Amino acid sequence: MAQALLTENDFYFMPVPSTPARPSVRPHRPTLRSPRQRVRLGFVPLLDSAPFTVAEELGIFARHGLDVTLSCELGWASIRDRLIHDGLDAAQAPAPFVYRLRAGVDGPPCEVFSSYILNSGGSAITLSTALRRQGVRTAEDFKRHLRSKHPDRPVMALSSLHSCQMLLLRQWLDPGETDAANEIQTVVLPAAQMPAALQAGHIDGFCVSEPWNSVAVAAGSGWCPSTSLHFPPLFPEKILLARTAFADRSPNEHAALLRAMDEACQWCGDPRNRPALTDLLSGCPWFQEVRSSLRPALLGPFDCGDGSGLAPHDLLRFHGDGLNFPGPEKAEWILSGMRQANLLPASQTRHEGAFRPDLFEEALGPAPVPAPPGLSSARIRHA
Repeated sequence: MAQALLTENDFYFMPVPSTPARPSVRPHRPTLRSPRQRVRLGFVPLLDSAPFTVAEELGIFARHGLDVTLSCELGWASIRDRLIHDGLDAAQAPAPFVYRLRAGVDGPPCEVFSSYILNSGGSAITLSTALRRQGVRTAEDFKRHLRSKHPDRPVMALSSLHSCQMLLLRQWLDPGETDAANEIQTVVLPAAQMPAALQAGHIDGFCVSEPWNSVAVAAGSGWCPSTSLHFPPLFPEKILLARTAFADRSPNEHAALLRAMDEACQWCGDPRNRPALTDLLSGCPWFQEVRSSLRPALLGPFDCGDGSGLAPHDLLRFHGDGLNFPGPEKAEWILSGMRQANLLPASQTRHEGAFRPDLFEEALGPAPVPAPPGLSSARIRHA
């Protein structure tokens, strides 16, 4: 079985090509009385990066007085490096990244924090159809295959070890134990390269955000035995990760950025806007070759490739019910999962400062609702 095709340190910066204007979805941008402030934002081409495209294309950044430079990054290592070296002011990031960067797990420590959760859900585990032909249907089947006398251990790809996808994979394999998760081989690949690697037989499966699971299902090379619906409701998937230096230097711009992202997430979260959102994202250069695979998670049904399906609004959520509030329960949930997966040094035991609900409330008002059920536990559990 082939080893890692790329490591997390092999990713590179990729500037965003210009996106054609769409008069049908782009409103008039009002003239601002004061100069707009430049903010450098990064994201990775996943469906849950949609609020960044929406905020730019619908003029939301401009309405909040921001002049934003968007950078589409190939993978999370590029996001990490550009935050560390002051190439970005803020970025989309997997929720566990805030602890990874603050602890300096695989590089110099970086003072970052999050005051806004961008989405919940939108991920799935995809296995090869070859495994399905060999009788793998469930996690128990996968573990039996893993512990058989097969000469090669299954290789599973992730876009980052420090991600909710790593926690989802461990949760699916071992709710409450660790043996099977430690027995598989994990490699790090950019999300967009996973379907091709699966089809070529370089990997046996992957866990990633949409639309890349749907790309593999559409190609007939993969199927999804589990999704992020196995996590508690409203768990934090991606966050807006900001450099502390940026927020300290430009507190007004940081607050405006929170308000802009909240407006964009609210727009993305409205089911009435999903057709327009699908059309908007279909025109993005990074989704040109997989446009048809954007529909399952946005418009539905989400095809698991085994004859079952899911409603799209259950799979991927952007706003509502306190989803975006970075409360201490969510911080502890992430930290607990990372501890269980041995992804943090033993000294990293507290979440204070990593999430800043105070800045959320200063920019957007009081916390909307109490903590969602299922996140108050110190351990990750099946929903």
